[in-house]
Amino acid sequence: MLNTSEPFNETIARFAAQYGGRLLIAGLLMLAGYWLIKLLLNAIGRVFNRQKVDRDIQPFLLSFLKIGLQIVLILSVLSTLGVETTSFVAVIGTAGLAVGLALQGSLANFAGGLLILALKPFRVGDLIAVQTFTGYVEAVHLLNTVLVTTDNRTITIPNNVLTTNAITNYSRMGTVRVDSQVVVDRSYTVSQIRTLIQEAVSTCPQALPDRKADVLVNKLTDSGLLLDVRVWCKIDHIGQTNYAVQEAIAGAFAREGIEGPRNEINVLRFKTE
Repeated sequence: MLNTSEPFNETIARFAAQYGGRLLIAGLLMLAGYWLIKLLLNAIGRVFNRQKVDRDIQPFLLSFLKIGLQIVLILSVLSTLGVETTSFVAVIGTAGLAVGLALQGSLANFAGGLLILALKPFRVGDLIAVQTFTGYVEAVHLLNTVLVTTDNRTITIPNNVLTTNAITNYSRMGTVRVDSQVVVDRSYTVSQIRTLIQEAVSTCPQALPDRKADVLVNKLTDSGLLLDVRVWCKIDHIGQTNYAVQEAIAGAFAREGIEGPRNEINVLRFKTE
């Protein structure tokens, strides 16, 4: 115990002599431990890659190992400082139960991560949509999944959201249909416009050559035809295909002089006495 009657300098000196060695060893152990954990996790990651371990499982396992190794390191440092780790572990267990009850949402996210890895509704690299979020799966972690959007934004979604909501997986089938609409004047025949659009779409390098584009009449209005254009492409080209199709159709219409719907105004004239 500290003696309040002795000078402050002597108190500090006695404290340093009694605990300085332990504090120094504990500090070095903490720094070395974190460094070794980092090296070990990197080595395990390389082993996973060489053994071709499922990319969906790798981030989850590495996160789990990191937390476990850090807990072991902290207990080792406390033991070096002279803390009774057996009682400390009992306290951690009791506190863990209380924290677990308070963090039921986090436990649900952890269980959601296990379900994602077991059921595999998507894999790393897949393009998925859930609620209002759409992006490529970058990694599945203990509590959340990271998506990267086509405009290079990162979205972190809790795993529980992914397991309790409908997920659209665009990548599962390998190909996807891109839908767009075109409006033309009613003076043109459907077969004429259909042929022109299909020829224009066939020039798009992103469109699949073995699946002919569908051009269907969606609606007839007083002034024009509303047509649905459906083009198939590979999932990696989904963003480029939409713009390429619109550009090809616009160019074909300009060359052939195809006009859009005309806005007609009927003027009624009344004869006055």
